[in-house]
Amino acid sequence: MKDVKATLIGSKLTADQQNQLAEAARVLRGRRVETFSSAVTHVVVPDGPMPSTLTVLQGILNGCWVLTFTWLAECLQQGRRIEESEFQVAEGPRRARANRVSLLPPLFNGCFFYLLGSFHKPPRDELVQLVRAGGGQLLSRQPKADSDVTQTVTAAAYHARPDSDQALCTHYILYEPQSSSRPGPVRLGKVWSAPSSWLLDCIRAFSLLPVPEL
Repeated sequence: MKDVKATLIGSKLTADQQNQLAEAARVLRGRRVETFSSAVTHVVVPDGPMPSTLTVLQGILNGCWVLTFTWLAECLQQGRRIEESEFQVAEGPRRARANRVSLLPPLFNGCFFYLLGSFHKPPRDELVQLVRAGGGQLLSRQPKADSDVTQTVTAAAYHARPDSDQALCTHYILYEPQSSSRPGPVRLGKVWSAPSSWLLDCIRAFSLLPVPEL
């Protein structure tokens, strides 16, 4: 990927760090952008725990490098592009990166999502963006767990571990845990209910995690 021009975006950086990001883009003969798109190759975040901003989550789903600011500082110090691998911020981005390099399907391949009720953290439009970026499909109607049509769908979740509950499930009813629209628990065959926080956790880990029992 070294022959691909670096397109950098920062998330949760200070004003000074953003200035250094712009300088690094010049040093690397790439460019810095302020809005995420499929052209982004590197997401740079502060050293420490990985932030869960929309930009970072989009970067993970797209298999971008998600790197600590130390990588950027090293690039500036040496005046060249430093090997990124050791500066990845967490395991989830590592898995996502390997998935992209291997040309495997996106995280939510084979999964369908219905968004029930209102959403605030994150808002509905961000959830829609994340589902689509992850290769998931959005449903306009709530799936019925007792529907033969739903239960006989042949799609399978590519990234579900074969021995997990999620290997059976393809249709998720997403809800915000604090919302008054929260449904009763649904865990029947291919149809499960899940909090929106579960979706975010899956993206951070780049894994279809077990749905928590609430």
